[in-house]
Amino acid sequence: MEQGRIVVVGSSNIDMVARVHHLPLPGETVGNAHFLQAFGGKGANQAVAASRLGGTVAFVTSLGNDLFAKVLTDHFKENGISVDYIRLSEKNPTGTALIYVSDSAENCIAVSPGANGELTPDYLETCKAVFDGASVVVMQAEIPYQTIAFVAAYAHANGVKVLFNPAPACHIDDDLFQKIDILVVNETEAQYVSGVSLSNGEIPFIAQKLLDKGVKAVVITLGVRGAYLATSRESGWVPSYKVSAVDTTGAGDTFCGALAVACSKEELSQDHLRFACAAAALSVTKEGAQPSIPTRDEVLAFMKNR
Repeated sequence: MEQGRIVVVGSSNIDMVARVHHLPLPGETVGNAHFLQAFGGKGANQAVAASRLGGTVAFVTSLGNDLFAKVLTDHFKENGISVDYIRLSEKNPTGTALIYVSDSAENCIAVSPGANGELTPDYLETCKAVFDGASVVVMQAEIPYQTIAFVAAYAHANGVKVLFNPAPACHIDDDLFQKIDILVVNETEAQYVSGVSLSNGEIPFIAQKLLDKGVKAVVITLGVRGAYLATSRESGWVPSYKVSAVDTTGAGDTFCGALAVACSKEELSQDHLRFACAAAALSVTKEGAQPSIPTRDEVLAFMKNR
């Protein structure tokens, strides 16, 4: 796999994780939790994943007016990520995610965006140089929608591949659909952005609906069932790798970062999905979003042994 330069535009959070016997019901207090504080945010997760998995990565994000800003910036540097285009807020704290993880590896998450809301088109206007020579730009939906649309339009006009992961699920207008080269969604997001429920259509039907909207390639992640790829040239299922899951938080972000690395200089194929599935599988065997992200060597060794 030949690698190109990757630009990730997205969110950064501090994750506060409580591991509990079961996810609490409304009004219920669950005791004896195991607490973990870790770096997170879908943008940061995907940037770290892309870098650890062999990519050359620049990260455009917005951090708060708190001690976490320096800690996160140093963390990105340690992971080989360019931090030249990080915005520092004067009024908002760094984004925070409150996460419960059950013994069965299920999770529920509440996010306070904080400084992430300041990653606006006006700021991205000052960052256009980051896209010079880039092969792919990766985005998620924890930043303002107008910013996503602005970046996609600029990247599309300048020959930079656009990988968009609309998580949390968000509305995608017709113009943005036309600018997306690779749309990565899980089952819930696939139903939301396509307007088709799984009770009314199977995965291939939903993928085709999304292709009909102008997306060049659709990837639907299916957890333990692997992933499905649909393009104008091919479609098919890629199985998952069987592992003992400890924490699924960040698995989708690891998948996206891996996929960006794998196909940055090549047309998307099922082989690229296999690499991404392997990276995601390894990530669920450890706790935390970013602490669990494997390296490229670890993924290749895992795939060889399987």
